[in-house]
Amino acid sequence: MREYSLRFQEGSTSNLKTITFQSEDAHEAFSIMELERLDGPVEILDGDKSLGTITPSSNGAWVVKGIRNSARLDG
Repeated sequence: MREYSLRFQEGSTSNLKTITFQSEDAHEAFSIMELERLDGPVEILDGDKSLGTITPSSNGAWVVKGIRNSARLDG
């Protein structure tokens, strides 16, 4: 399992919040965003490396920008 983080701005505050989770890959971010009712944009990180952003749209779809493959060659 690898450690991922979701970084987002909560409400109208300027403080960034972070949710950290472990998963085989980053797909678990979608479930966490739904459970936490995050209305984004949310930056997803693999360790300290930014993979991109995910934003839920008003029609229930996900807008995904800049997501890169997080697979590591070092296992």
